[in-house]
Amino acid sequence: MIVTMHHTAARPRRRRSALAAAAFGLAASVLSLAPAEAQDYPNKPIRLIVPYGPGGATDLAGRALAGVLPEFLGQAVVVVNVPGAGGAVGANQVKEATPDGYTMLMTAIGANALRPALTSDLPYEPGDFDYIARTQINPNVLVVPANAPYQTYEDFAAALTSGDNDLKYGTAGPGNVTHLGPIMLMSELGLPSDAATPVHYDSDGAALLAMLQGEVDFAQGNLASFASALQNGAIKGLAMTTPEPVEGFEDIPTYTSLGLPEVSIVGWRGVAGPPGLPEEVETAWGDAVAKAVESPSWIGLIRKLGDEPGYLAKADYDAFVEKDASRYRAMAEDLGLRK
Repeated sequence: MIVTMHHTAARPRRRRSALAAAAFGLAASVLSLAPAEAQDYPNKPIRLIVPYGPGGATDLAGRALAGVLPEFLGQAVVVVNVPGAGGAVGANQVKEATPDGYTMLMTAIGANALRPALTSDLPYEPGDFDYIARTQINPNVLVVPANAPYQTYEDFAAALTSGDNDLKYGTAGPGNVTHLGPIMLMSELGLPSDAATPVHYDSDGAALLAMLQGEVDFAQGNLASFASALQNGAIKGLAMTTPEPVEGFEDIPTYTSLGLPEVSIVGWRGVAGPPGLPEEVETAWGDAVAKAVESPSWIGLIRKLGDEPGYLAKADYDAFVEKDASRYRAMAEDLGLRK
């Protein structure tokens, strides 16, 4: 009888042991598969969200990058335009996306720094993204009409600081880089933000036309918008916002060379994902972008857009965005532009 009871008790113990072993084996097999699946990234096409409409500068930059990335990622990169609210709609869509590396963002100064600086009720902050790399910068240039009485930066600065000229400058809209750039210059010269009067237009090109027609005295805007007028002699370039001279425009001094590095305000673009990307995804994108920006075909394409290579790896890009966004927010608050 004791023997019978002994065998009866043993069977449940053996059953429990078998179940535990099976469970352990299943868990082990799942764990062993997880790294393989992660290392398999990417295994399907990737969406690159451009937070602006087709045909704009960021759209064209996104398509240039998407054209070379498949060589290094091994998958197609499909540009998807999600415009609205100055880039905020598309940016927020990426912020809210599953962090699996299949929905990424073509970052830009507008959506990732200026819009948050100017708008208090956005559903995201600049730091809400997993930044991968900065790919390029967009030079801005300070220009005056070819017949202006000041033909050098030094003469222009003297005219501006004298307070006798009631100078006006054209912008592509309030709160735009073309508006904030001259204000930064005035600040560095120890002048109030109203030392020159902004006149707002709807594009760099419209501001340029207004300057050529004598409506404004100077402008600081996208080099791509001003390049033809510079090359044909209709306008004079006084200072470039890039840290180094721009190829083809080496005769225009940089603000840095003039002792004003803080005025080196440039547009920028790059790549980011939603917060919480797996390390394997960050590495795959980081490696691919680092190789893509060395591609001669990519460099040629972005220079046609008026951009210059401006690669920053992840850690440096994180720090750059934080610093850039912070200074624009402080400026917007000081000027009462933050709504």
